[in-house]
Amino acid sequence: MRKFVWISLLVVLLVFVAEAVKLPPELDTQYIRELWEKAKKEGGWIYSYGMPDVWANYGEIFKKFEEFFGIKHRDIDMGSSVVLARMTQERARKNDIADLKPSLAMELARRGLTAAYKPVNWEKLPPNQRGQDSNTGSVWQAVYRGTLGFLVNTDIVKEIPRRWKDLKNPKYKNLIIYLDPRATGTGVNTIEAIAYALTGDPYNYKAAIDFLKELHDMGLILSVDPKVSVSKWERGEAGIVINFDYNLLKWKYDNPHINSVIVIPEDGTISSGGGVIIAKNAPHPYTARLFMEYLLSYGQKLYAKGFVSPMVQGIELPEEVKDKFPPAEAYKSAVFVDYVKDREVTPKLQEYYSQVIGSR
Repeated sequence: MRKFVWISLLVVLLVFVAEAVKLPPELDTQYIRELWEKAKKEGGWIYSYGMPDVWANYGEIFKKFEEFFGIKHRDIDMGSSVVLARMTQERARKNDIADLKPSLAMELARRGLTAAYKPVNWEKLPPNQRGQDSNTGSVWQAVYRGTLGFLVNTDIVKEIPRRWKDLKNPKYKNLIIYLDPRATGTGVNTIEAIAYALTGDPYNYKAAIDFLKELHDMGLILSVDPKVSVSKWERGEAGIVINFDYNLLKWKYDNPHINSVIVIPEDGTISSGGGVIIAKNAPHPYTARLFMEYLLSYGQKLYAKGFVSPMVQGIELPEEVKDKFPPAEAYKSAVFVDYVKDREVTPKLQEYYSQVIGSR
């Protein structure tokens, strides 16, 4: 009997501590607390696809989410194309949320596989960074943005590439890493950035893939990764990593022992949003809604803290972060992706890549 009393008191204490968590003002609303009450009944977990700790400051974002709401996070890391295929196969029943390129988030919405839920701050996103499919009612949104560039280890790369064309340098043998366009949205965006630099048309993918083939033939590519990894960079094996500026900046400042610079290619590059969606048949639907409300309010500040440019209008990068970015004029070479054209060209791009470069 006494043991039962102590257990009961412990449960009450834990509930009291949980309720006593002080939420920041933007989360301390009646609606958020109502969502939280419903989320508590769903088991205390949120499942994601393509949202690993090393990407877009998600490590801190999910840590704070757990701190505020007591909800733990489990992710299966995968690229955007894999997210699309897997959620289609599973009918959006196994994950709650996912991060993928906006054009594929639009495609998921077209297939009716995202929830018809608009967070409170949804209207504060730029109109071209959100949408609701007219046939299915499914909603998509891009909640952050970045620009493709290079992270260069200056301890092993003495001639710093300033343009995509500069990558065709025999001295870069086994030093360059990029993400696979067949599995990742970043890989597709890499092809588009090269195409824009070479031809002025981001969707002239054949020119870009032919250029990459030359880099492979010259032995310059260390690896083509199916998902994001920083291990080769941290071990000093990779000399040039191609990715979005928010990741490059975090990896640079997380590894101060590696002398490095970040380059926004002078001959052209692309900027793109990062899509985050709720699965239509999420196992924890109210938890997923709570997370999206958090992500489009307090979470935007955590994106900014991790070098990720927020998409909600009115939220700026902190000065201490902004000062670490490449100069503003470097971004004049960038154009924003057209998500509709990106969605149309991606399957053909992936097929041509497989034909020309394959499984090297």
